[in-house]
Amino acid sequence: MKIRYIEAFRAMMECGTVSAAARALRISQPAMTKLIAQLQAELDLVLFAQQGGRLAPTAEAHALAGSMNRAWRGVMELKEAAEDVRDMRSGRLTIAAFPSFAQAVMPGFIAQFVAAAPRSTIALHSQPSLRVIDWTADGQADLGIAAVLAPRPGVHVEPLGKLSAVCALPVNHRLAQRDVIHARDLRDEAFISLADVDRSRSRIEAAFEPDAVERDIRLTTPQSTLALALVANGVGASVIDDAAASLADPAKVAIRRFVPAVSFDIYLYHPANREPSQLYERFVREFRRWFRSRRKE
Repeated sequence: MKIRYIEAFRAMMECGTVSAAARALRISQPAMTKLIAQLQAELDLVLFAQQGGRLAPTAEAHALAGSMNRAWRGVMELKEAAEDVRDMRSGRLTIAAFPSFAQAVMPGFIAQFVAAAPRSTIALHSQPSLRVIDWTADGQADLGIAAVLAPRPGVHVEPLGKLSAVCALPVNHRLAQRDVIHARDLRDEAFISLADVDRSRSRIEAAFEPDAVERDIRLTTPQSTLALALVANGVGASVIDDAAASLADPAKVAIRRFVPAVSFDIYLYHPANREPSQLYERFVREFRRWFRSRRKE
């Protein structure tokens, strides 16, 4: 059934006369009469009959009114859904990111993004980098953000940018008065090391090798955010990425520049065998711009 027939039916039921219904639909009276005749022919029912010089709804019309109204609401909902898709206001995305990024970086961008796309649903997951890549390759995530380069079938890899290493110290640590912490300054200090699940530890350890700096490694953890929490509790110093460091409580943790410079490459992983939605393309486009502008500040 044509949508125009439903419009004509509802206009007749609401307006009561052909002329008023025609005005409501902004068409001529003959065009309105033709629509009603076509609707009746399609349904093989008399819906409006002459009564007192005008067309009045029959019992059959009243019986169909509820179904016609439900059909109309369905049409309106479909139009709204199409507008949402066209305007990229609705839809669902699943984002998987390595822990520092998921906890320290993504919430700020996602808050900004959903404010402009309030009907969209974003599922954010924190996973180790290698699992992020697995999720994206397997279709469990629409976008993966990892701190390791490990291409595989099912994904396209895109360099996003870098995070920098900083030194996190308990606020009352003897080195907290310094503006810059050199690797050699941490000799024999209680230290919280990162496990090498995403190769962060190997990059950090390389900074200590030239001077053969031995530390008192008290604990090992796979996440910079967990290392930061341990620093806040006075366990020792650590070298972590600056995304995690942004979560530090200044009353408990001092964040200082670390020398020699250490950086961590960040990659976007895109599903290779899926047609991207407009919402996905918008999210990725705006996220790239947002992240790179922040790194230049």
